Amino acid sequence: MISSVTHERADASGRLSDRIIECCIYALLVFSPLAFGVVHAWSEAVMFVLVAIAWLCLLWKMVSQEQMPIIWSWAYLPIAAFILMALVQLVPLPFDWVAFVSPRTAALKQELLGDLPQGDAILSKMTLSFYPNATRHDLRIAMTLASVFFIVLNVFTDKARIKRLLTVIAAIGGGITVLAIAQVISNADKIYWSVPTAHAFARAGTFVHHSHHGQFVNLSIGAALAIILVTLHEAFTTRKNVTPNDVLEYLGSPAARKVWILICVVIAGVVTIFLSLTRGGMVSLLVAGGVTTLVLGTRGSMRGRGWMMALMCLGAFIIVLYCGFDAVYERLMTLEDWDSAEGGRLDIVKNIGLAWTQFPLFGTGLGTHRVVYPMFDRSTNPLIAGHAENEYAQLVEETGALGLVILLVFGMIVWVCYARAVKTASEPICSAAYGLGFGLVAILVHSLSDFGQHLPANALLSTIFCAIMITLVRPRKPMDTGALCGLRSTRTSRILRKLTFVLSSFAWLWILADANYARIAESYWRPVSQAHRGLTDRQWQGSDVEYSRLAAYATIAARYDPDNVFYSYWSGVYNWYDLSRNVDPARNKIALTDSGLLRSARIVDTMNYSRAICPTFGPAYCVLGELEKYVLGREGGEHHIRVGYRLAPCDPIACFVAGRLDAREGRHQSAQTKLARAIQLDGNLFDEVVAICLDELQDPNFAIRLAEANSGRLAHIAKALSEREFYHSEAKELIERNRRRSLAALKWRCRGDDAPASAYATLGNHYLDEGHTEEAIALFRKALARDYANISLRYRLAQVLEEDGDLAGAMREAKICLRLRANYNPARQLVLKLATLPVKGNTERE
Repeated sequence: MISSVTHERADASGRLSDRIIECCIYALLVFSPLAFGVVHAWSEAVMFVLVAIAWLCLLWKMVSQEQMPIIWSWAYLPIAAFILMALVQLVPLPFDWVAFVSPRTAALKQELLGDLPQGDAILSKMTLSFYPNATRHDLRIAMTLASVFFIVLNVFTDKARIKRLLTVIAAIGGGITVLAIAQVISNADKIYWSVPTAHAFARAGTFVHHSHHGQFVNLSIGAALAIILVTLHEAFTTRKNVTPNDVLEYLGSPAARKVWILICVVIAGVVTIFLSLTRGGMVSLLVAGGVTTLVLGTRGSMRGRGWMMALMCLGAFIIVLYCGFDAVYERLMTLEDWDSAEGGRLDIVKNIGLAWTQFPLFGTGLGTHRVVYPMFDRSTNPLIAGHAENEYAQLVEETGALGLVILLVFGMIVWVCYARAVKTASEPICSAAYGLGFGLVAILVHSLSDFGQHLPANALLSTIFCAIMITLVRPRKPMDTGALCGLRSTRTSRILRKLTFVLSSFAWLWILADANYARIAESYWRPVSQAHRGLTDRQWQGSDVEYSRLAAYATIAARYDPDNVFYSYWSGVYNWYDLSRNVDPARNKIALTDSGLLRSARIVDTMNYSRAICPTFGPAYCVLGELEKYVLGREGGEHHIRVGYRLAPCDPIACFVAGRLDAREGRHQSAQTKLARAIQLDGNLFDEVVAICLDELQDPNFAIRLAEANSGRLAHIAKALSEREFYHSEAKELIERNRRRSLAALKWRCRGDDAPASAYATLGNHYLDEGHTEEAIALFRKALARDYANISLRYRLAQVLEEDGDLAGAMREAKICLRLRANYNPARQLVLKLATLPVKGNTERE
């Protein structure tokens, strides 16, 4: 009697635990896309809390129900190996050990940190990771995803739960696509019509970047396809031969309402991917659709239903054709310029290959791409260093060959399960493998040109898909218990389960505490970012209160997240900005009192601390060198400036500071190279570079060459020359002569198809000034092929087309402007103007 009551209570407790777990997973699936894909520390903290509750509920169920089986899968081994590898990257190891497993890591850290105060103590033990803070962050995410994988594999083990989980994913994806379509129709330029983004339009639903939206929607389409195919398989499970007429008859019945809703979700998802203009999303969708259709057509159990894929694609194409085919077509036509986008994706992969040769086994540390890759980067786009735009390349860079092998083993396990499921899909639930395979193929293809799996919202869906795929393997025994796929069950001892519960509790306490500190630090950093943008717009002309508030908030953020090199570095920079506002007008130099010098010394200590927590963070070396050489008069400043440039050659300030140092030391050729690169990276540095050219290099010709026939820049050079009375009588002739020379060089550069968009646009404006309209229009089109979303240039093209009599072309370009930015009034006025005129297209140009 007592035993029976105990079992009933245990069963009730188990059912309650399962309900809590399911609710946590569903809440997580809803929250993740609504929180912009989980890109902020506060949203990560919410994600960790939900997964921690589900995980601890599952472990409590295993402890309280000793007879509960634990589902075994070989996929646990690569997951555990990956987490163990990240932990090894974080553990401080003796210098000799690091030198043995990663010689370049030990040598580089010794070179960079050897001159630090207490450098010997710091170097006696070191981590394999070059930035432990980023590695800890990515490890938290990896452990969370591993927990979700284990939960799905052990809780969602029966047909009803699997179908319910996939239905929830499809429904959420449908909601996001409806929101995305609404934002496109209303020409919204903000997410939720209220949250501004860095882009001129909000075409990506709740995501900031359209590629991330593309990955999420492709996975949601996969879930919807899975439920559609499972439902159709269940409806015709008693029939051997199913014809298209049978399927059409079923779809016309009331029982097919759910299928029709899911078909609408698929079509809406396809439409939003195309309307978001994500090339990677479009290509991966087409590849995944082709592969899935091919597999459906060749499998006997599903033959005759592959045509549904074509039918849904046809419906989506008709909607895209109606809503915005022109923009989609032009976006697809830019695929030939795929490598030139984002600074050259193939160049990034080549640079990462060079990095991998130096850190082949363990890599540079999980999450360290942002601070390690810049020293291998030779592009002129400082914005691409955050991610590699290629998940596989970044994985090899950060985790080495070991991480790549682990990923390949895990992928092999998942795809073997896929092959087994589609080969003998006698059970209807196993038909879900086709939809899951669609989503995973799309992710594998898209990851070649995007980093969308770094967003937890997308990685979460991929993890769930992999877990369900493994669950769908054919059973070895009849499914009389509701368990699927013949997964082997093991009953561990009660002591081991309790130990696992305790250790997991401590692990989650660490994760939640670390995430909470990061959340608090980010909340203090948010007003810092806002103040930074405001002061930048005003050329850093702010009040004492503004600077004091800026430095105070940055310092507090650095205290809550002390290992964050960006917080530490910028807190020192803001303090220096505040201090350097005290300028002696007579000498035009910074006037520092004794307290100011003491404060400068503390800023130097901050920069040294930044070096210690992230040895490869180049900007810290540049600021350190500047203060040591020009403020405190210490030795070593020149060395630190050069090291900073070597570590961050794509940073405009590092190039500028190093170029100025070379100019003052008489290395003019090297100075010119670095200063020219600084201008390429940040055109706002032009005025300061001109001052160096005239005062340090005494070479006005070089300054004029840097102007590249830009009339505004040439006017500034003329003014600077007149102020200095330097070649004043010859200034006008000199500038005109070099303007002609620069123009000839620009024409030569634009003869091919590999010039940047700015070069084509500059030359096009010159041709307009000379009255060569046709040549200008051709160059503007070349520029827009490189920079599709350049609204000002596109509107300029529309104006030129109108003046040239091509009203149809002008209307077309103006409408594209409005698609890109709905509230762009000049384009709206032009459309209204053209609508009142008889449209006469230039058929020869069209």
